[in-house]
Amino acid sequence: MGAGGAGGILGALVWQPLERHWGPGPVMLGALTLNPLAQIPLVLVGPGLGGHVAIGIGMVIQTGAAVCHGGLQRAVRQKLAPDELQGRAQATGAWLAFSLRPFAAGGLGTWIGLRLTLTLITAALVIPFLVLWNSPVWDLSTVAPASLTVTEEPANP
Repeated sequence: MGAGGAGGILGALVWQPLERHWGPGPVMLGALTLNPLAQIPLVLVGPGLGGHVAIGIGMVIQTGAAVCHGGLQRAVRQKLAPDELQGRAQATGAWLAFSLRPFAAGGLGTWIGLRLTLTLITAALVIPFLVLWNSPVWDLSTVAPASLTVTEEPANP
């Protein structure tokens, strides 16, 4: 888990420079490509130091990619969604991202076994990539400066 935290910090540090260089679509697709690939050690390795190291490296990559993608997708959402729908858009995204986890991890893991559940979850991590691949996000040239930089003080009401 500590390795995952380090990956999250790295993802937070690199997503804006990567987005400025390549644009949001390619960076988010790259992050979504890394996510299932970094999960593979969790499915394949066994106990012992080698397995721990492989899972730790996978966690660095996976959480780094998740934070990178998460920061960008929130910036894109803030740029595209009208102000009055920001809360609903965030709630919908959070529900989709987190609501199935207890069922998948606990219920499915109990029902079909841990290794098969992890394999299915790893395969399911390809779905967000496919959704984004078929989205208009490719047309965005940049999001970070417009959505994350305050250029002037708001007026007091």
